[in-house]
Amino acid sequence: MKLLCKGKILRRFSALALGFTMGMAATPAFAVHDDIFELEGNAVQDAVAPPYDWATLYNNGSNNGGDPLRFTGIVDDTPDASGIDSSIFTGGRKDIQDVSDWAHKMGSSPDKDEITHAYAAAYNINDDLVVYFGADRISNKGDAFLGFWFFKQHVAALPNGSFEGMHTNGDVLVLANFPQSVNASPEIRVDVWDSSCTKAANNNPAAGECDAANLRLLYKGAAICGSGLGNDLVCAITNDENGSYDPTPSPWPYQSKNSNNANEFPYETFFEGGINLTQLVGGDSCFSSFMAETRSSSEFTATLKDFVIHDFELCSVDITKTCSQARVNATETGYEYDFTYKVINDGAGTLYNIVVTDNVANQTFNVGTLAKGAMAEGGGTFESNLNGLQNTVTVTAAGTPSGDSTISDTGGADCQSLSISPMINVTKDCNSNFVETENGVIAKVSFSGQVCNTTANNLTLINVTVTDDSGTPSDPSDDVDVLSGVTLGGGVCMPYSGDYVPKAFTSAVDKTFSDTVFAVGQLKIDGSSAFSENSATCPICPSSD
Repeated sequence: MKLLCKGKILRRFSALALGFTMGMAATPAFAVHDDIFELEGNAVQDAVAPPYDWATLYNNGSNNGGDPLRFTGIVDDTPDASGIDSSIFTGGRKDIQDVSDWAHKMGSSPDKDEITHAYAAAYNINDDLVVYFGADRISNKGDAFLGFWFFKQHVAALPNGSFEGMHTNGDVLVLANFPQSVNASPEIRVDVWDSSCTKAANNNPAAGECDAANLRLLYKGAAICGSGLGNDLVCAITNDENGSYDPTPSPWPYQSKNSNNANEFPYETFFEGGINLTQLVGGDSCFSSFMAETRSSSEFTATLKDFVIHDFELCSVDITKTCSQARVNATETGYEYDFTYKVINDGAGTLYNIVVTDNVANQTFNVGTLAKGAMAEGGGTFESNLNGLQNTVTVTAAGTPSGDSTISDTGGADCQSLSISPMINVTKDCNSNFVETENGVIAKVSFSGQVCNTTANNLTLINVTVTDDSGTPSDPSDDVDVLSGVTLGGGVCMPYSGDYVPKAFTSAVDKTFSDTVFAVGQLKIDGSSAFSENSATCPICPSSD
């Protein structure tokens, strides 16, 4: 078999540290292998973490995986029972083309190019953005030419066979080539998308030169992780490093076409790698999508075969909000609220064009630019006719100074209601005597008192009315409004008075008259009603000592 003819001795090359970076200051390089993540050619946790491995992330997620900034999960792309993949590249698609020129369909790729799973995890290590990536394929019968894209824009495969998104200068392509011929050495190559490159600078470009149309070379070298200086900024490895051709366990469900044993990777079906994007690429670290791909050869004009794409939002923004309890506004026509917001750049790169929008207040705040880890605060006041509400605030940001604002977050806060209760109080005094009229001497009752707005918080009562029942509580036809439609400010009182001719003694024994006065009013702010009543009894004849 061709696979048995591989020159294993050629797997002992190291990916050397790159001297070319895009404007990065000279800082101590962080090696991508073994310090935080195992890159040893298998997916299992070999020892007590850290370093971590894919099995730990798969089984426990971020909680026990070294707290990655992002983890795609183990993205399944296994073909169905008939060998059909849900999405592969249509023929003739290449890495040098823009995303808008790509297309995909259902179908099948050659077994050696059929990806079954892909995965990526990003870590902040000593302020370096380090990304680990990997994929497994269904068969090892043939060369492995894999690519791993990190896109600035959100890129996704659409149901109509096209792709959403476009390439942005600074998109990163890591090419891991594992040919199986005797004299071939595994190679790793890192390019960035650069639309100023129209073709390769020469047949053997140096770091910094155009590698192909739209691609500028950052690094090329031997692939295998940790086999040399130990300070590699990018490397890759497959599961045959020990030269034994033994299978390695798969922590997730997997079935190779080269083995009847489930959940084990035959040699050279599992691939993983890592890249220190801060040290090697530099610049902005806001990546939005991750894609693993297979290619027909190592050439840049090679036809793309299978792919797995997933969100990988490395830039992130977080917003939180507080909101005060409601208070009645000055005109008592609505409620006022104070709010504050706090924006934190909790991602891996600088954020630009940050805008905060309060969705209830309909107010916007231009925050501007925030470096990673930086925070901005602000706030304002708004009015509403609601007493208590749920208020939300949204923040949007861009990963580049002139990029689209695709990074966002929403926060909310309960604006507590103000407990208000309308209160009114009425007092009453009365006296009675006989008066002479044209029709003779009759009894007459005179009454007086005051009505007071006793509502808390100095809130206004409107439509205040005081009504006397003229001593006949069962007969409303003779009720008299002694005050009507009055407005009373908070704590304000108003006197009232009136009289009536009683129809009969309330108590014939005591020769007394009694009547009741009622006071009602409504809060200006919400129309809720207040009620009070008071009664007074007065004799027709003064008492004698």
